[in-house]
Amino acid sequence: MSGPMTTRHSPPLHVNINVAVASDPGARRPSASNSAMTFPSPPMNSVQSSLNISQVQEMGILYPHISVCRSLHMEVQIASPSVKVVHQEELQTSRSLPVFHENDRVGGRIILDPACYQSGRLSISIEGVFQYTSSQTQAVDESYNEKPSNGRHVFLSSTNVIPVGPPSDLMTPRTPAFIRDAFATHSRRRPSVSSVHSAKDGVKESSTTGRCFPFSFDMPLGRQSGQEMPPTFSTSSLVMTGTRGRSFVEKAEVTYKVTALWEPGDGHENRAQLEVPLILQPDNDFQSLDAIIAQPEFWLEMPLSSDRPIPFQCAITLPSPANFPRTSLLPYYVVFTTVPRSLALARDIAMRATISVALVREVTISAPLSLPPTPPLTPSSSADDSDSSISHRMTHRRLFRRVAKSAPTVLLRTPRIPEEATSTINKPLPRLPSVDPQPFSESRVLLTDAYKGFPKRPRNRGNERQSESSDSLPDGLYKGQILLKRDMLPAIDWPGVGVKYYLDVSILFRQNRASARIPIRIY
Repeated sequence: MSGPMTTRHSPPLHVNINVAVASDPGARRPSASNSAMTFPSPPMNSVQSSLNISQVQEMGILYPHISVCRSLHMEVQIASPSVKVVHQEELQTSRSLPVFHENDRVGGRIILDPACYQSGRLSISIEGVFQYTSSQTQAVDESYNEKPSNGRHVFLSSTNVIPVGPPSDLMTPRTPAFIRDAFATHSRRRPSVSSVHSAKDGVKESSTTGRCFPFSFDMPLGRQSGQEMPPTFSTSSLVMTGTRGRSFVEKAEVTYKVTALWEPGDGHENRAQLEVPLILQPDNDFQSLDAIIAQPEFWLEMPLSSDRPIPFQCAITLPSPANFPRTSLLPYYVVFTTVPRSLALARDIAMRATISVALVREVTISAPLSLPPTPPLTPSSSADDSDSSISHRMTHRRLFRRVAKSAPTVLLRTPRIPEEATSTINKPLPRLPSVDPQPFSESRVLLTDAYKGFPKRPRNRGNERQSESSDSLPDGLYKGQILLKRDMLPAIDWPGVGVKYYLDVSILFRQNRASARIPIRIY
């Protein structure tokens, strides 16, 4: 019986290689600065090489950048339309990561080291995770939950399983070198020194000597119109709350990665896993500063409601559509009109009314995504593996045939096993129950703008004596704006996870109150 299977994580090496291929005219062209920059990650040395057009076409994707992540057992090459240089504070180094957009295809190829076992299973998966952590320390804000919140949701998961078989037994020559390789393969427990040195060679050499397996994943589309894949982001902030200035830490991130898992057929060889992080960047990040600062062309007025009849009507006016970058201002207008018109009541409301506009954020994680089980090997591949194992045993039997002939013959009787016991033995083990975090929903007030009274009254630029034009104007107006912050979470609308923003507007006058919740989008 073979020993326990363990997963071994080897230190990866990240290399970015720019390839000049004949792509369509609409594809992005690599800049001159990126084409000459390579940022290695310790402890291995970086390698800069070039792939020819035929090798790139094997991936099935024509992108101008090839990012390489290498370990002792395998090499992962991912083609991307662009790359981004990120700084690793722990290692004090920089490396380039592949960057994709929501309509791109993630693909590349995996090259197994020649020293790996001949047969096994190679699994390639892509995963997108939203993780939100909020550790509250004696916060007294009533709008926040008393218990710490920790939510993790896998909103994207797809796996491709590739059965890897040995070369055909008929094509393998029976030479002394083959016999020595058979002994070395049987006794090997880890990659040899030669394989370690071969991993430091260029991509071109490893692609010709190792076994190559292409892969590709399509980014899923939203179920409803307007749904977009969450972009990659990571934020951590210290939130001050309460009258005593108590605080808590809030962290949120969206990450994507491609994972390659090699499971050898030999029980004595450890499994190998290699992860490559990806960046999903939306196209709306590439906007000019003039477009952000420009005043909106259209405004939409939305009324405020009350649970009982009140002698005035209120409304809030926002830009249309209500989409705001995290580095911009959120302008708004709040107006009121007395019903019926009363000059004395209008003056009283303009002096004593309280206006409150709060920016509210809701983070919702629904039931965890039910992932389909990993598909088993196909019958043909399993049959090939069984045949290969039998042929491997027969080879060793031929090698030790002379020794076996000299040994005395011993007859052993194997007791019969009933069919019921055989079915019980061959029955697969049940799947372990998955421990997933419970769904939760959290709401918190981020910013609040409060003002006493309406400082202005709208007036016509023309003849103010016309009663018809003056009757259509409100009795009071308040102009305000909310300064958004860069470290805010972008809005997310995806199945299973959501980050939504609202404007809670309320006007309080004596015992009368009018309010409304207006949905907005912050990206």
